[in-house]
Amino acid sequence: MTGATLGLVLTLLEPAEPLPEPDYAPTSSKAPAARPIPESSPEPESPPEPAPEPAFDEPEPLAEAKEPEPKFNRHGVGGRAGIVIVPTWILSQWVETQTNALCRGDSVGNYAREKGLLRTDGCNFYAGGEYVYRYSRVLDIVGAVGYMNAKLPEGYWLDKARYIGTPESLLSADYTEVDLGMVFIQADFIARAPIVKGENIELGIGGGGGLGIGIITGDIYRTAIGSNPNGYVPGQGPTATDTCQTPSDLADFNRCTPRYDVNEDPDNVPPDPNDLDDPNNELYASCDENGCSKSDLSAFGYRNASGGIPPVIPVVNLILSARMIIKDTVGITINGGFNTGFYFGGSLTYFFGKDFQSR
Repeated sequence: MTGATLGLVLTLLEPAEPLPEPDYAPTSSKAPAARPIPESSPEPESPPEPAPEPAFDEPEPLAEAKEPEPKFNRHGVGGRAGIVIVPTWILSQWVETQTNALCRGDSVGNYAREKGLLRTDGCNFYAGGEYVYRYSRVLDIVGAVGYMNAKLPEGYWLDKARYIGTPESLLSADYTEVDLGMVFIQADFIARAPIVKGENIELGIGGGGGLGIGIITGDIYRTAIGSNPNGYVPGQGPTATDTCQTPSDLADFNRCTPRYDVNEDPDNVPPDPNDLDDPNNELYASCDENGCSKSDLSAFGYRNASGGIPPVIPVVNLILSARMIIKDTVGITINGGFNTGFYFGGSLTYFFGKDFQSR
């Protein structure tokens, strides 16, 4: 190889100088120089989403305000009255014969006669005053004070345990005078469902109960019929014998007439025949269709108060009631139920005092 050729080869083998960066200049000398393209920078990260604001419950729409019920008179004062009946079938569980006041005159029906009723007359009643507190339009609290009459027609009472079906067992009968009364003090709780509720009229029907005490007045007087109790008619004398044989005969005081019995008299001193209303040596009491002479029975010496009647008794009251109030002022009430007997009556009340809203 020639020297010139070797030199050319070495020249070609020398490292080449770096090529200048192209300026991408336009061929026209009038064009502005091109700006280098900046290196691409990383896209900025998107900012974190803000934390959600705490959710607040949207307020519920306000309910339409209800108009309050109109006020009503809460206090009332008034009076009550009615009748009281103790049915014959209740008493017949303990007595063979009895008398009663059934508010139906002097008529004794067949059913009552079978239950041992000898006589009926009169009507027992009760009367008193009351204070009413209307706890609501439904519930009343009522305090009452009053008097109840308990008088029965006079007649023979015979204990069921002593009658064995023979004429001789009629000697256990007592001529009985029931003259009792009772002063009662009680508190009742009565609820009535409103049936009609208008601007001027309010009607409710319901019932309830109550408790109280009864203070007994009067007494029961008994006089034994005496031995050999045949009949006696004033002005005529003794009737025929064997007129007092069955319990039904006890209904007629001229068939079964009280007669002095020395065995019943603790003093063993017979009355003077001339001291009797209708003097008679047989010492019969003078009787008519309504009863026997109190003075004759007292002259026997053993007309005694029964005793054993408690001076105070509990009173439990069961009530059925209907009441109409007119213009929230005047109350008309009809009551019925049972306490010492079945009763039926009513009350008239004046209401006042609009102090509170209704409950």
